[in-house]
Amino acid sequence: MEEPADSGGGGAAQGPMAQVAEIRCPIAARPMRLLEWKVKPGSLVNVDSVLALCAPIPPEKESGSHPPEQPNRLSEKKLKSDRAGVVKELCCQIGQVISPGVVVVRVEECSHPIVMKGLLYTRTQTNTKQQALISTANVSMVHSVPELMVSSEQAEQLGREDQQRLHRNKKLVLMVDLDQTLIHTTEHHCQLMSNKGIFHFQLGRGEPMLHTRLRPHCKDFLEKIAKLYELHVFTFGSRLYAHTIAGKYTHQH
Repeated sequence: MEEPADSGGGGAAQGPMAQVAEIRCPIAARPMRLLEWKVKPGSLVNVDSVLALCAPIPPEKESGSHPPEQPNRLSEKKLKSDRAGVVKELCCQIGQVISPGVVVVRVEECSHPIVMKGLLYTRTQTNTKQQALISTANVSMVHSVPELMVSSEQAEQLGREDQQRLHRNKKLVLMVDLDQTLIHTTEHHCQLMSNKGIFHFQLGRGEPMLHTRLRPHCKDFLEKIAKLYELHVFTFGSRLYAHTIAGKYTHQH
């Protein structure tokens, strides 16, 4: 299970582009025993990065009169960051019982508008008002590059530009489900069927073999509908699955 951390007020400013914030144990949570740190001072974290693994303390154990027991790994909770930045200080010790509201980590916030795989990108700004709008990069904007994060202000600007582009092109966005709409994928391949048009693949070593075929008239449908709409394909499958299918049929057709 996952436990999003709460943030306290920011500490002293560390220059014009950084501020130290306190990340606390959630107020609504039960006291938890710190099992393992997943970060260290100097680690770069994003929104939803796992900071630590903890084990909730049962109500009858909260008095502290009982010796600590071996935690049940199935009941572990992930304490997550709610902001991006660099870890400055770990404020608790392994084995310590953390009460709700206690400061767990201090983070020097990142206020660059764009973050890509932990690298910070800055635009040169000449307008002081624009500079003041730059905030933490915590919004993923590109399906195929989830590591690319932009600030909420940057995301809003990109959204407006997308809207203007669609108006210029006189198109709407059409969301199309991948499975059972464009393709059919199964783990059970019938040996009596022709292999023509079937894509056989695995998503990794030890993973089951998958067999995929385009549904009837899929290519014609996509060619015609693409003239009227901007197409976006979604799936409840994994990102790797979607990219594998898209890569196969994009290059094929």
